[in-house]
Amino acid sequence: MGYRFVLRKLTYPAKVKPGDDLRFTSWWENKGVAPCYHYFQSAFRLDKSDGDVILITDADVRSWLPGDNLYDSTVNIPADTAQGQYNLQIGILDDRIKKPKVNLAIEGRLPDGWYNLGKIYVSK
Repeated sequence: MGYRFVLRKLTYPAKVKPGDDLRFTSWWENKGVAPCYHYFQSAFRLDKSDGDVILITDADVRSWLPGDNLYDSTVNIPADTAQGQYNLQIGILDDRIKKPKVNLAIEGRLPDGWYNLGKIYVSK
């Protein structure tokens, strides 16, 4: 592979409401020598012991050329998301099976391919 994605910085709120948008800013670095030529989905996962919620972003990682890439956007928290504290995780998914496919060049990879970012609270 000619690409190697490093998440340098990600900001997000500590608390969100069901039905609202989660606004985030991110700084990615492609330390490789080429862009990614395959379509993968960038996504967040709200992970909690009694279930999780996958939030697909509109990022097109094929446009992340070697060097720095800033990507700021929002994802909607479904209105039926249960209240509580979640682990916020990130992954770059195979769009056919909705599971992480791309290994990031950062620490914290979980056995299922997601990466922990921190805690987030969903509350009405």
